[in-house]
Amino acid sequence: MSLDSIRKVRVQTVESLMMELSHIAQTLTQSEEQYRTMESQIRADAEVYAQQATHGLTIEDLLEWQGRMAAQRSALQQLRVTIDHATSVWQQTKERLVGAKQECTILERVAEQRQAAIQATIARREQQAADEAAHRQVSIRGRGDS
Repeated sequence: MSLDSIRKVRVQTVESLMMELSHIAQTLTQSEEQYRTMESQIRADAEVYAQQATHGLTIEDLLEWQGRMAAQRSALQQLRVTIDHATSVWQQTKERLVGAKQECTILERVAEQRQAAIQATIARREQQAADEAAHRQVSIRGRGDS
C-alpha cells in the first residue's frame, strides 16, 4: 500500500472517530439529562409519598408506592450503568482518536521527508547535468584553442 493510500485511510479513520465521538457525546448528554429528570421525579414522588403517609395509607397504596419507587430506583440505576458505559466508550474512542491523529502527523512528516528527498535528488541530477554540460563546453573550447 502506498504512503498516500495509508494517509488517506488514517484521515478517514480520524474523521470516523470524530463522528463517533460526537454521537457518543450526544447520547451521553441525553442520558445525563434523563438521569437528572428522573432524579427530580423520584424526589417529587418521595415528597408526595411522605405527605400521603402522614395522612395514612392503605396496604394497597403502600405496596403500590413501594413498587413504584423500587421501579424508579432500578431505572435510575440502569441509566447510571448506561452513562458509565458511554463515558468509558467515549474515553476509549478519544484515546483512539489521539492515536490516529498522531499517526496522521507522522505520516505527513514522512511524506514531507520523501518529497524533500525527491526534490534533492532532482536538484542533484540537474546540477550534474549542468556540470557535465559546462565540462563539455570547456572541453570543446580547449580543443578549439589548440
